[in-house]
Amino acid sequence: MASPKIIPNQYDLRGQAVRISYSTSSIAGPPQLSFTKGRQTLNFSGNDIVSIETNIGTLISVTIARVPDKDFTSFSFLLPSVELSGTSGKQAFQTIGVITIHKTFLAGPPKGVRQKYKVVALRGTAQRVSFIAKEGSRVKK
Repeated sequence: MASPKIIPNQYDLRGQAVRISYSTSSIAGPPQLSFTKGRQTLNFSGNDIVSIETNIGTLISVTIARVPDKDFTSFSFLLPSVELSGTSGKQAFQTIGVITIHKTFLAGPPKGVRQKYKVVALRGTAQRVSFIAKEGSRVKK
C-alpha cells in the first residue's frame, strides 16, 4: 500500500537582506506571510497574498510598499513542488524572488517601461507543521 503524500504547508526562505516565512494555512485558516527586509517586518494574511499555480511552481506575491500616484512595490517568489519523505522531515530548496517596482500615474498608465525588477536568490526549507490552538482559544473547524 502506498503511503499518503506529505505536502509541506510551511516555507522559510532567506536571501540577500530578506527573510520570508510563508504558511499555506494557519490556526485561523487563511495563509500567512511574514516579509522582513532590514529592520522592517510586514505581515500578510488571506487575500493580501496572491498565489498562482504555474508550470514552473507556485508564484506567491504581496505588495510591500505604495506611493500614491507614483508607484507600488511587490515581492514575488516561486515555490517548487515538494513532497516530503516523512511527517517530521524538512526539504531544503533554492528558488528566486523578484522585487518589482510598478509605475503608476493618476491620469492612467505611464508611457514606456512600467516595471523594474530586482532578482533575489533565495534558499529555503519546506516542512509540514500542525497548528494547535492554545487552551481556551477558539478554532474554526
